[in-house]
Amino acid sequence: MSSNEIVFSSDESLTSSNESTMSTIESRVSKKKRPTPAEQDEALANFISQSRVTLDTILATPEILTLLAPRGYGSAKLNAGLKLQSAAQSAFTIRQTAIGDETKANQAVTSARTAARIAYFDFRETVRAAYRGVSERQALGVVGTIPADTEKLLTLARSGYAAAGQAPYSTVLSGLGYNGAGLSAATATLNTLQSARSAQEAARSAAIAATTARNDAAKALREWMQALHRITKIALRPRPELLGRL
Repeated sequence: MSSNEIVFSSDESLTSSNESTMSTIESRVSKKKRPTPAEQDEALANFISQSRVTLDTILATPEILTLLAPRGYGSAKLNAGLKLQSAAQSAFTIRQTAIGDETKANQAVTSARTAARIAYFDFRETVRAAYRGVSERQALGVVGTIPADTEKLLTLARSGYAAAGQAPYSTVLSGLGYNGAGLSAATATLNTLQSARSAQEAARSAAIAATTARNDAAKALREWMQALHRITKIALRPRPELLGRL
């Protein structure tokens, strides 16, 4: 019995060890770092470029063409593959440009929002200095804090500037820098922000469309190249040295 108990204990220990090992492996796999968008872009760019190299090599090597033609991959079909590669390359380039434009548009909004918030902050502080009464401040929109939401900021600031240009507030505020020119300058920061926001939305939509087009073009090329690689392995089996060129 003691011998059996020892073996049983050993089995339990082994099972526990295996479970621990599997748990460690699963943990490592789950924590495996996912590729970043930049890494994904680089991998896709490499695939598109390598596809062109492969196709150019095949078209420039008569021995390979001779072996592939009976398998349905003559010059015409290979040139069709080149068109898919060119389309994928073009879509990739367009998408990169669109992403760059979106980044610039985002930066423009950030800059414009900062300028608009500073201008509005100065206006609110001026109102607080000129009027201590709650009713006057409310009429000029100077209540609470400056909204974090851009649309609310635009609405509240425009309303405040418009009220500041009307009597009785214009009489006091015009002498504190918010005459016609001052209010126009403050309003201009809102117009710039509004325009930047519109450009941002347009850039974002263009980037989304370009990404979809790139993905579709890359998928078409990948599927075509996968089929070519399968046929190539069959056709060039008698000439492994030719397969090595690809």
